[in-house]
Amino acid sequence: MIKIILKNHKTEIAGKGMPIGNLTSQFFANVYLNELDQFIKHQLRAKYYVRYVDDFVILHRDRKTLEKLKVAIDEFLSGALKIELHPDKTRIIHLEKGITLLGFRVFYYYRLLKRSNARRIIKRLEKFRQQCSNGDVKREDASRSFEGWFAYAEFANTYNFRRRLTKEFDDLLSESSGLADKRLSS
Repeated sequence: MIKIILKNHKTEIAGKGMPIGNLTSQFFANVYLNELDQFIKHQLRAKYYVRYVDDFVILHRDRKTLEKLKVAIDEFLSGALKIELHPDKTRIIHLEKGITLLGFRVFYYYRLLKRSNARRIIKRLEKFRQQCSNGDVKREDASRSFEGWFAYAEFANTYNFRRRLTKEFDDLLSESSGLADKRLSS
């Protein structure tokens, strides 16, 4: 079964990569990267390490220590797991600048949506407008999709943004059901 799933996904480099968004990708990443977790926690002894699927963060006060950890992790990944750190996404930064993780900009006291995610939902609203007016999409389906995004956005400090988008969405669908009040009261 695993071979069928992996062979079904086409990549630029044969035999490399996983289908993004596929539930099996999350499962395989967690199984495969368990070795990384063990290496970082037990051999490198990183005290503040968090990983979700293929995103991870290590917190430490000393930049030189983080640079050494990065080199060790890169060597471990390329040697033991035959993968590499993403060159554009792997950085050592001060925590007060915030970190990008799971589609959010995470700061010490709050979380924001990444700007690209905010722009994406605004574009999606316009697409819903066109699809609903053409009859290509049912209002219930558009509403379910919006509710899914809304639940995701609630993990960030987005009250005013969600309120504005909910009004736009309700106007878009010409609904008088008061969805905005129901969503924002939770």
